[in-house]
Amino acid sequence: MPLLVNDKSLECIVGCNEREVKPSGLDLNAVYPHFKESSTQLFSKSPQKCQLAGVLYVCQREYAVTTPQDTVVDVIGSEDATTCHVAVLRHTGCGVTGLAHFDGCSTSQGVTDLISRVRDLSQSSKEGRLELHLVGGFSDDQKHSEKLSKELLCEFHRQASPVHLKTACITDVNTIVKDNANWPRLYGIGVNVKSGEIFPAIFEDKGPDQALRGLRNFIGDQDMLNVYNDETGELRIGPFSYQKWPHAALILAQPDAFIRKNLSTSPEVEPPYFENHVRQALTFYLQNPDPAKTVFPQQRSHVYKRNAEGRWEAAGKK
Repeated sequence: MPLLVNDKSLECIVGCNEREVKPSGLDLNAVYPHFKESSTQLFSKSPQKCQLAGVLYVCQREYAVTTPQDTVVDVIGSEDATTCHVAVLRHTGCGVTGLAHFDGCSTSQGVTDLISRVRDLSQSSKEGRLELHLVGGFSDDQKHSEKLSKELLCEFHRQASPVHLKTACITDVNTIVKDNANWPRLYGIGVNVKSGEIFPAIFEDKGPDQALRGLRNFIGDQDMLNVYNDETGELRIGPFSYQKWPHAALILAQPDAFIRKNLSTSPEVEPPYFENHVRQALTFYLQNPDPAKTVFPQQRSHVYKRNAEGRWEAAGKK
């Protein structure tokens, strides 16, 4: 079944049968101007500062799915999307909600797994449909965002399950001009899993293992990783492997300007803490060059459960 807009097949996707999707002028908003109107409504909302309790943060190249009955998670969200895109998929009948942070790696696998997990949790619902919201990217010079926008649209278009595209706040629509340069207007969003409300979001705490999860984006495997078990209320990280980073110590010794220029797809628009996060990942790697020995011994995941203060607390390795 195709990706649907206003109950009709999306008309403006070209080249979706190609093995590699290349940007060739994304005319989505020219064909469907109401996407720009819905994006304006999203822009008009003040960003919510998401606190610890009830928040499940999804990092780059991760996804999570849960139900409205979840007693641990109220909000799923993600931030720091420059050329990346955040996808929210919700079943309107039972409210099962998934959120994924796509960076261009394993897009097909991520879309397939996200849909599969949402459908698995909504099997008992006799009414409703799958609705999709896409946010992220901007009009960058290298067209990384445009390529990812098109990849995501094409991958959802290829799926067997019908999916209704409700929000497309992506690439050119999510662009604002500052000092004669293009910037993303929204870097992060959250979704309330009880009500389905989507809103601009800022996250004060992004959960455990940030250095490890950040390192995975540079030298780790490229699969989209499901990080949440809705049945147990557990956040699970790994196990996964990562490659050698021969010049990690040398890169760590370089000034911030070098790190920003060489380790980002969009160095001009990265948040101010970008370099610090990269340094944390580099330091983690230097301390743990062999993840099978010191990070995931015996291929055990890092498992966390929410404590009384709302923080994710280590629950052992499984």
